[in-house]
Amino acid sequence: MAKAPRDPRIDLNNATSEELEAIEGIDGERARLIIEHRSERGTFRSWEDVLSVPGIDSVLLGKLQEGSSLGAAAMSPAEGAGDAAREGAGTATGAAKTKRSGGGGEIGDMTALEQIVGLILLDMAAAEAYRVAIAACKTPEIKRQLEAFRGDHERHARELSDALGASLPDQPDERGQCIRRYTELSAREERTALVAMRGNEELTNDAYASALASDLPDDVRRMVEANWQDERRHIRWINEEIRTRGWELPEVPAALAEAA
Repeated sequence: MAKAPRDPRIDLNNATSEELEAIEGIDGERARLIIEHRSERGTFRSWEDVLSVPGIDSVLLGKLQEGSSLGAAAMSPAEGAGDAAREGAGTATGAAKTKRSGGGGEIGDMTALEQIVGLILLDMAAAEAYRVAIAACKTPEIKRQLEAFRGDHERHARELSDALGASLPDQPDERGQCIRRYTELSAREERTALVAMRGNEELTNDAYASALASDLPDDVRRMVEANWQDERRHIRWINEEIRTRGWELPEVPAALAEAA
């Protein structure tokens, strides 16, 4: 039997500090916390375990998932659910490619196609995260705005699925499950709810910007660009709301940070 190809990503459960720092967004302090958490609590068996590391939010989790793996732990039961979700995404990718080949222009770049399916899953996860955040808010104005943003994400997922000729997945993928769990842990009241949603919107903004760099048919590109404008509007409103309400945490002076 042929051996499975080796995953080129580093194994988060064995990575050195230097290897971790090579991942975008992971500095020396976060690398230290990852290693310390791993040493004290044992192997990371799921990406939700990684979210329990201090300083790791949904944005950094996404970067870790891109640049690392969980090695042998990826075959654990917790990872099995993620594998099933990824298999569902793969089925959606195949269906989309087949149906678009009949008209409207086929996405010939498989990487681009996978990115669009990834956007659909990410928009679904963002909509669920907004649902959690809305429940933590009491101010009617904030709740109304977050409801509108949630509706945007649901519409984005539907429109992209329709454009690809694929059905919406039945369940979120592993990253989507982690995003929801992160929001549930973080969004305790309005301030923390908005801070959590800012992190989630940063993740979706980055994903849309990355997709626009791919080889997309004109109709899909226009849709992705329009959705990205919505995402940018979301994060501008959240940033402004955090700023005007004085909910932004003060920056630690460099001298104090170094002393700590």
